[in-house]
Amino acid sequence: MRLRTLQVKNFRCIEDSTEFTICPVTCLVGKNGAGKTSLLEALYKVNPDVRELGAFDVLMEYPRARRRQYQKSAAGEPTEPDDALITTWELEDHDVARLEEVLGAGTVKSRAVVIRQGYYPERHWTGALEATHASPLQAANGGLDAAPKSAIPNPNSEIAQMDAFFERHVGPLLPKLLYFSEWHIMEGRISIDALLHRKQKGELSGPDRVFLALLELGGTSVEAISRIERSEELIADLEDAARPVTDEIGRFWSQERDLRVSFHLYPGRPQDPSPFDRGLVFETRIVNTKTNMSLNFEERSTGFVWFFSFLVWYSDVRRRCGDNLLIVLDDPGLGLHAKAQWDLMRYVTERLAPHYQIIYTTHSPFMIDPDRMAWVRTVEDLSAQTPEGTTRLLGTKVGDEVLSTDHDTLLPLQASLGYRIMQDMAAGKRRLLVEKPADVIYLNWFSARLHESARRGLDPAWTIVPCGDLVRLATLVGLLANDPRGFAVLLSLSERDPDVVNQRELSRMLQSCRTFPLRRYAQPVTSTIEDLIGSPAYPALVDLCYKLPRKQRLAATIVNADETPILRTVTEHLGDCPSMTQPFDPMLPAEFLLCMGGRKARKLPGIQEALSRFEKLFADLNASL
Repeated sequence: MRLRTLQVKNFRCIEDSTEFTICPVTCLVGKNGAGKTSLLEALYKVNPDVRELGAFDVLMEYPRARRRQYQKSAAGEPTEPDDALITTWELEDHDVARLEEVLGAGTVKSRAVVIRQGYYPERHWTGALEATHASPLQAANGGLDAAPKSAIPNPNSEIAQMDAFFERHVGPLLPKLLYFSEWHIMEGRISIDALLHRKQKGELSGPDRVFLALLELGGTSVEAISRIERSEELIADLEDAARPVTDEIGRFWSQERDLRVSFHLYPGRPQDPSPFDRGLVFETRIVNTKTNMSLNFEERSTGFVWFFSFLVWYSDVRRRCGDNLLIVLDDPGLGLHAKAQWDLMRYVTERLAPHYQIIYTTHSPFMIDPDRMAWVRTVEDLSAQTPEGTTRLLGTKVGDEVLSTDHDTLLPLQASLGYRIMQDMAAGKRRLLVEKPADVIYLNWFSARLHESARRGLDPAWTIVPCGDLVRLATLVGLLANDPRGFAVLLSLSERDPDVVNQRELSRMLQSCRTFPLRRYAQPVTSTIEDLIGSPAYPALVDLCYKLPRKQRLAATIVNADETPILRTVTEHLGDCPSMTQPFDPMLPAEFLLCMGGRKARKLPGIQEALSRFEKLFADLNASL
């Protein structure tokens, strides 16, 4: 059976999530406190991998603001129970074949099955299973389908019979829900006596259950460990059971591939904190085979610990329940490095998604597949203004498509798309990264003029991309460092930029690719592309752009700007010009040059010298291809 729609009501912070569709892999994205975890915990109760966690608890889970009202009635008895979970499922081909093999051909009239659950003992089923004459369904259903509804004295009895029928025949077809979150990660040290006590009292935690699953994989139990006399065989069995898990991690965990798991069983020491000061203590350690160093399980990297704990639980659930699973992950990869999150997503898509439906929550753009945005559902805690001007809380709502207009909710999606665009950009033509849009205009304009004169312009293989200031440009270089040969950086240094020489991180990122400092081609150390145009061509261009009066023109004033960055000189001069009614914008001269045309621009003083400087830059860039 495949889950098709989900609706959660009257559960913790959720009044009514509204019904939303479920995909092969469904990603729930939303801010902290939006209700993502509550959605998963409610869904988990439909058929949990731990049976005792399947009931809804009025005291702990019904919305607090309405709990007392819910429990009251005029007679002092509980009111009619409300639904908390409504799920719609689709019977698959093998489900239909199994039902009709038992109940008769033509029994299944519709593949849709609806299950309603809430703060009441049994769940209620709705589906189109119709018996034919002499069908086994009539006997299984006590002849109910053959009797007219008006002849049934107690409608509730009919409902109960139908629910019992569905539980018997359709219930076993439901996938078991495997739920895993950071609260299930196995602990590094476990007191055997304390664990036995919690198990006997029915107070097992998520980490306890994962540890017990590990013991089951090793063919033992916590009771057997408490009576053990020789631990070496136990340790050998557990390490054999853990080896396939570790091998599986090694295939997908690219961060550290030289790790293995070891186990130790020893008596508690009086100087250790309680409960590890008595009885037997079981410790899990991670050994780095490269350095022969070991650390307690909880002190290793979060990613390896998460992977190991999940795979142990996944293996145990498959052993107990078979492969008919629906996997529910709450914030998988929380706190992992971006590369480790990619590893986790690769495991989900390659290992799990071909076999199971998966629903997971995330805040991270690296846990969102930008090629499958249709699988994303936004989760928001909404409110609305009433006509009286007050605020009415709507609670958690789930968008059936990516429809949210809240910036914070959409931020992980925007970041995921932005990173994919950047990666696609790096995978195409050779990219020349520059700082500002004006650089793009000047480079293209001077290249075109050189090509018109049969001189060396910029090779068409280059695509020029403006990236912002120096820090953003260097950061982009770091992000694109997987293919450093695919791009180059035109490094202009204005006086407001940080000192690259003394900024080690900037220097490291810029050294990972081909860098062309403009100071190689222009005089000032802090050169920008305007210095490459130089004096007197750039001042004359500014004069024409701003239509300066003759007495205020820069070309007559700025004779030699070799020692001072030309932008600073121009800015200071224009700041003193009475005719300037707005601050100097370096983009305007570039746009003006673009509109001038080649013939008029060739009359600018010093333009030939500027063309020669650009030609040398283009020659070096082309040679790097």
